[in-house]
Amino acid sequence: MAEIRPFKGYRYKLAKQEDLGNRIAPPYDMLDDAKIQALYKKDPLNAVRIDQGRRETGDSANRDRHDRAARLFADWISRGLVRADEKPFFYIYEQRFTVERAGKKEPFERSGIVALVKLVDFSEGVVLPHEYTLSGPKIDRYEHLEATRLNAGQIFGLLSDDKGEIFELIRNMKGDGATPAGTAMDPDGVRHALYPCGDPALIERLQNAVRPSTILIADGHHRYETALKFYHDHKNDPFCSHVMMTLVSMADPGLIIRSFHRLIRKGNGGRNVDMRRELEGNFQITDLGTADLSTINSFLGGRIETEMLFVDSSSRRICGLRLNKEGESFLASSIPDKSLHWKHLDMSKINAIVVHRILGLPLDGRVLHDVVAYMNDAAAALEASCNAQEYWGGFFIRPVSIATIHRIVKGGERMPQKSTNFYPKLYSGLVFNRLGDT
Repeated sequence: MAEIRPFKGYRYKLAKQEDLGNRIAPPYDMLDDAKIQALYKKDPLNAVRIDQGRRETGDSANRDRHDRAARLFADWISRGLVRADEKPFFYIYEQRFTVERAGKKEPFERSGIVALVKLVDFSEGVVLPHEYTLSGPKIDRYEHLEATRLNAGQIFGLLSDDKGEIFELIRNMKGDGATPAGTAMDPDGVRHALYPCGDPALIERLQNAVRPSTILIADGHHRYETALKFYHDHKNDPFCSHVMMTLVSMADPGLIIRSFHRLIRKGNGGRNVDMRRELEGNFQITDLGTADLSTINSFLGGRIETEMLFVDSSSRRICGLRLNKEGESFLASSIPDKSLHWKHLDMSKINAIVVHRILGLPLDGRVLHDVVAYMNDAAAALEASCNAQEYWGGFFIRPVSIATIHRIVKGGERMPQKSTNFYPKLYSGLVFNRLGDT
């Protein structure tokens, strides 16, 4: 049973709504040193200083920057630059954006609810992970949480919502014509807005609607697992029993998942092959002519009926691929610990048949990182896939649906590496949660 509750969030004191644009920052794992430095220069109150502070001369350990963040946040509070709300709220986090799909730009709006979610083990089947985590980021986030006692960034959770009831409730909580508490425009042209809702009746209705739902973690696995470990390490102390998340209904039409197209690199220990001929042994191939972006966009838009596309770097021709009997037989006999649903994911076919069977390489994270280049932009992927010096070619796949992800994860499995790219990202700094305040 999913348990959520409102909280007294800490928010920036803003002279104007749009001033929030100088304060928010991308998620910590999307930042390199150059981006961190740019955000430091942008505003002395930018949330990057709290969520992913830069290393300074004289630091002796990674923990030093998190200790500095804790002191800085306390200073902001003492100076009234950041203030706690006087009563608990759910915060509606709205994003408006455009996405290019199949060569056309389309406008979207997505609304989530920022709430505290009760931490539970994955084995309970309430909160579901869809990807694996790495130890390094979890160590870093644990040190951050231990030093700051803050949830500074947003974990992105998706609520099962077969009837769309939760989606409608979230929209109603914002209210028609409501004025946001803060707005921001990010470099990608995404408009972020925050609307506090303290109506007890609406809060209770949402809590009741969410209880039978599952929460699929879209982004933020490392932070969720870190918060759960922190909770257990503190003997399940109630002060750290919940973690801040932005929850979006799976029925929200603004829930956009983008593809990671896959380019297969040469010269990483795999066999020297004629890739097109090898593919013929596993797929029914339909030649679609000289590779061009209009063909790829037609496929991505559903106007070409094939499972995926392959651009051959040597001939610069594009073809449609559909598993044949030999390919089906190989998939059925390979990776015995995975379900047929999992094996029939397009990214699983590429990993098992192309990387493992054709190139003869083992299927582990290091090999996939070295052999496969992942790209969202179809035009850039097409250009790169025609580079015969570097790549065998490129595979173009449609986005996996949220229903497919949910089915795989509810069955106890996690998605293959780089299966999803939820867009847009949730930014840090719209609201902070301090452990034990609520």
